[in-house]
Amino acid sequence: MAHVELLAPKPAFRRPTPTRSARPIPPPSLVAALACEPKLVAKHPALGDFLRSRWADAAFMTAAGMAEATGLSTTTLIRLLALLGFPSFRSFRDAVRQQLRSC
Repeated sequence: MAHVELLAPKPAFRRPTPTRSARPIPPPSLVAALACEPKLVAKHPALGDFLRSRWADAAFMTAAGMAEATGLSTTTLIRLLALLGFPSFRSFRDAVRQQLRSC
């Protein structure tokens, strides 16, 4: 009975799981610039707040989903993005994805 611990199964080696930091990643330069754009902040601060706090989510959202998250209509969101220089929602989303890859 002295060798009971030799018969016990050994735990499998596991890599430690990476922990996420509690602080959100700051938005990259493009998104930060958009979030502070005077045309956007004056009329629709909810979109600026969304871009500052949940900018990475925008890379995977549809126009309708982002409009719902910001409290805007889809048409208003697309018009605001056009005002900021994006001809379509897809071009905006692609720019955010590119920024996300560079982080």
